Amino acid sequence: MPLALTAADSGKTLEVSSGDILSIQLAENPTTGYRWTLQTPDEQILELQSLEFSPANSGIGAGGQRTFTLQAKSPGTAHLQLKEWRQWEGDRSILNQFELTVQVK
Repeated sequence: MPLALTAADSGKTLEVSSGDILSIQLAENPTTGYRWTLQTPDEQILELQSLEFSPANSGIGAGGQRTFTLQAKSPGTAHLQLKEWRQWEGDRSILNQFELTVQVK
């Protein structure tokens, strides 16, 4: 069972074991152009397994949840940084940020 994280977990430090799965779920409405992006993680410590978007309903332009699933690969400390932004507008368009420190044992 993956360790489920939300926006409320931003800023925390977690200790996990090698092989553990993390699932980060963040609210997103991609039709606005704002999307969550994972800054390049240390793939030796935490590896991105999947990236999915699940709409809240079937309405046109509906928001939903962006889910990043990562697996702890080897011992070390990884600093995850995610930002919700319009990539083509650069950092000035950042709406929200999510940060997490993960210590893999």
